[in-house]
Amino acid sequence: MKIGRCHDGKAAFWAVLDTSAAIARPLTGTFSEWAPALTADLSAEPPWAGPERPLKGLRLLAPVEPGTKIVAAGATYAKHVDGLGLQMPTQPAAFLKPYESIIGPDDEIAYPALTTQLDYEAELVAVVGAERIGSRSAALDSVLGYTVGNDVSARDLQFGGGVTGMDMFSAKALDRTTGIGPWIVTRDEFGDDHPDLEIGLTVDGEPRQKDRTSSMVWGVGELLDYVDARSSLHSGDILFTGTTAGVAHETGRYLEPGQTVRVTIERIGALTNTVGPRPTGERAPS
Repeated sequence: MKIGRCHDGKAAFWAVLDTSAAIARPLTGTFSEWAPALTADLSAEPPWAGPERPLKGLRLLAPVEPGTKIVAAGATYAKHVDGLGLQMPTQPAAFLKPYESIIGPDDEIAYPALTTQLDYEAELVAVVGAERIGSRSAALDSVLGYTVGNDVSARDLQFGGGVTGMDMFSAKALDRTTGIGPWIVTRDEFGDDHPDLEIGLTVDGEPRQKDRTSSMVWGVGELLDYVDARSSLHSGDILFTGTTAGVAHETGRYLEPGQTVRVTIERIGALTNTVGPRPTGERAPS
């Protein structure tokens, strides 16, 4: 089942999407009102709000509501960590992202004035549907489904020094840079275990990243348990699960204005965004 957050020019709403028939069936209420029951029984009938609507004329938004928690796990693919010249940690690591950093499918990636090294990161994103995360063994049962993410980063800011030697806030919290979408595919489409899906990214059609989510050192359930033990996760919260090798920081081929970035995850879909112009009249710090 595909579930999207849509806008009809007047208001945003959630809907079950039939992309082959190009229709949307609106759902009643906010995500936190219908998602917990649906997550508990994905075979149940969703709470329909009204008749189906044609997808044409609807804009797909990022499938996350304002006010929910956005967490990103890092260093989950060993080859990526090695490509950055870092040591693989012995346990997961994560950080919070502001909602203001999020954009939806086909939205423009802002090019912040603070950076000249804008990088891409293809990621599987888990969407929490349950009211609370269960125990580690049941953490995956708390997931409504998965979507596609691109955790765009400013590498010159990330590795620019500071007290800890790495500034994750400046690198990862930049307004309107992080893509997510185009929809959520429910967990029952992937079985009961950590999903094994091909994930890839292209820039202007050129392949840059390619791997499988089974290459992750820690599975989705372990990452959810790690995060929830420190900052509780609730219905509507999302978790970026880390990126694969092949990012621009490994080659120096950073994103440029006008380039189109496309992230594809097997059996979920594709997220496409174009890099916006650099601000005029401003200089990034050296």
